[in-house]
Amino acid sequence: MKRKEFTIDHDGRGPVYLVGDAKPAPAYTLLTVEDLAKLPPQAYRIKPVLPEAGIAAIFGPSGSGKSFLAFDMAGAIAGRAEWFGYRVKPGPVVCLVLEGEGGLRNRIAAYRTQHGGNALANVRFIASPFDLLTSDLDALVSAIKGAGFDCPTVFIDTLNRGAPGADENSSVDMGRIIAACKRLQAETGGLVALVHHAGKDAAKGMRGHSSLFAALDAVIQVTRDGDRREWMLSKAKDGRDGEAHGFTLRVVDLGEDDDGDPVTSCAVEPAHQEQGYTPIRKRLSCRDGAVLTALHRAAEANGEPPTAEIKARFGGFAGAGAGRMVCHIDHWRAEAYQVIDADGDGQHAKKIAFQRARQRLQEAGYAQTMGGFWWAIFDDDSPAHNGTDRHSVPPCADKERHGTAHPSLEGVPGVPLVTVGAGKIEIITEEF
Repeated sequence: MKRKEFTIDHDGRGPVYLVGDAKPAPAYTLLTVEDLAKLPPQAYRIKPVLPEAGIAAIFGPSGSGKSFLAFDMAGAIAGRAEWFGYRVKPGPVVCLVLEGEGGLRNRIAAYRTQHGGNALANVRFIASPFDLLTSDLDALVSAIKGAGFDCPTVFIDTLNRGAPGADENSSVDMGRIIAACKRLQAETGGLVALVHHAGKDAAKGMRGHSSLFAALDAVIQVTRDGDRREWMLSKAKDGRDGEAHGFTLRVVDLGEDDDGDPVTSCAVEPAHQEQGYTPIRKRLSCRDGAVLTALHRAAEANGEPPTAEIKARFGGFAGAGAGRMVCHIDHWRAEAYQVIDADGDGQHAKKIAFQRARQRLQEAGYAQTMGGFWWAIFDDDSPAHNGTDRHSVPPCADKERHGTAHPSLEGVPGVPLVTVGAGKIEIITEEF
């Protein structure tokens, strides 16, 4: 309907517009539960690890194998049916290899030795300088669209090299990086996967400002203990976080160079239970150990049988664990508050300390949760749904200080002791 304009003296505030009987379209649509139920389900690229669209990160300390793991993930998305036992929805992949470019040819050769000569046919590589915060982003989007890629997965290895000069600890700079990633995702319609470094204290997560973790749809943490490596899903979009898998880097012989010296690279191989793999566990502080003991006590005093859904999704409730009880978080909290000696404002300080200890225990694989119920993970449990084993822990020495000087619970383990050039990008394909 054509708008009718009437100029009316309104105390100098300008004209008033009258539009017949037509009503303006609402800015928002209010959805019912039934409306939401009709929406399409969450789509995954690797189910339930990576969503089909969004922003994700694979992070870990130097030498942990995060770049090899991300490369293996890229290869799986480009042409394999599964990755570490998880279903893969194949799609095009673009890899920005901004660190270790010199070893890219060997890495590709090693992957093709392991998975076949036609592997990576659906992957395109960029091995020239690139900056998310410049016109390089426009050039990258143009190159991806020019290649005809629909909903690609774009790996940027690493975030530091993808935003040179940015201060990762600055909320302003990290905000600009996040905005650039969101724009890249929106323009291409797929997933942006960042390979990133862990902070100086790896236990505290990714390097840089915390706004990055909050903006991500999925986060994979990579750790290493000697030759044992592990990746863990530490954040999942509507999925199961906390799932962990071990892997090794198998050395692949690629022949000799012109001087007769051996040429090698590495390829990722999952570590299976039959190979004697056990997940890497962080040592716990005495406070975290005391909170873990509080969980045992809460389960003994107020435990209840696990639901059928918990049994279906997690291991440890059959065989020797047939009598395993779970307890509601309220009961655990009550027990934990008795052993937490927190500085600060009484109950609030204890609340924060309990939340942080609870998160650390779950991330380290000592406790698990579902639907408000928690339970401890034991060394003699059968393998969990995610392939991990349960671990018992040694006793804490400083029992008096940390409130753990209680008689031991029958059958319960003790508490652990801490001891691309600006504006122009070319997508290349490697040939072998």
